[in-house]
Amino acid sequence: MSAIQSDTYDLRGYECDALGRISIPTLMNWMQESANRNAIAYGIGIDELARRDLDRSPLGWMLMRFRLRMHHYPLYGQSVRVVTYPTFVEKYFIHRDFRVLAEDGSLLAEAGSTWLVFDMDKRTMVPLPGFIRTLTPPADIEPLPTLPLKPPFQNQTWEPTRQTDVPVGWFSIDQNQHVNNVAYIQWLLEAMDQQTLETAALAELDVVYRTESHWQDQLLIQSTPDTTDAHLHRIVQASSGRDVLLARTQWRPNPS
Repeated sequence: MSAIQSDTYDLRGYECDALGRISIPTLMNWMQESANRNAIAYGIGIDELARRDLDRSPLGWMLMRFRLRMHHYPLYGQSVRVVTYPTFVEKYFIHRDFRVLAEDGSLLAEAGSTWLVFDMDKRTMVPLPGFIRTLTPPADIEPLPTLPLKPPFQNQTWEPTRQTDVPVGWFSIDQNQHVNNVAYIQWLLEAMDQQTLETAALAELDVVYRTESHWQDQLLIQSTPDTTDAHLHRIVQASSGRDVLLARTQWRPNPS
C-alpha cells in the first residue's frame, strides 16, 4: 500500500504575516498536518505508534532534518494545496517530501524532511519498527535529494551577535510531551532583526533538530550573519548549554 496525501487549505487572516502573505509557521503547521494524515493512511500515525505493541514502551515521531525552499508566497484568501509522501525508508530514518501548489498548479514551495522514532519512556531514538520499515513509498514520484544528516553549517563555529531568552510555555508542547518543531522556527524567525523582517522574505530554511526541550525550560535563541543574505541560528538550553537546534536561513528582498 502506498499513498500520496493532498490537502487544500484556505489562507485566513490570522495565518498571514504583517504583509498579508502566509507566515512560515502557518505553512509548516499545514505541512505537519498533512504529514500526520498521510501517516494515519499508512497506519503509522501518532496513535498507532503509541499503542501498536502493548508489551513495549510507546513510540513517537520526531523531526530530525527539514529544508524548506520558498518560491512564491501565497496571499490572504488564496487556496493552497499541500502534497506529501514518504520517499525512502532506512533502518533509523524515514524521509518525506512536501510540495506546496497554487490553485493553478504552480509550485509555491517544496521541502524535504527526515524523521526518526523514539521511545517515549526512555526518550531515546530506536530503530524503525518492522511495520514502518516495510512501508512502500509511492512509485510515481520524483523525490528531492535526501538531506545530509550533518549539513555544512552544523560544523561552523561562531559567536552570536543577537540573543533572545524564551521560556517554553504550555501551548508550545505537543502530544509527544516536548516542544513542537514549528514553535522553534517561530522563535527563531521572531528573533531576527527588524530590517530583515520588514524588508525581506525567507527564501530557504535548513534545520537540524538536535535534542528535545520541555515545558518551563529556558531557551536561548541565538543568531549571527553568515553572508550578506544569510544567517546562522542556534537554540540552546540555558541550563545545560546543549544545542536544541541548528539552522541556516537565506533571505531575498521583498518585491517592490
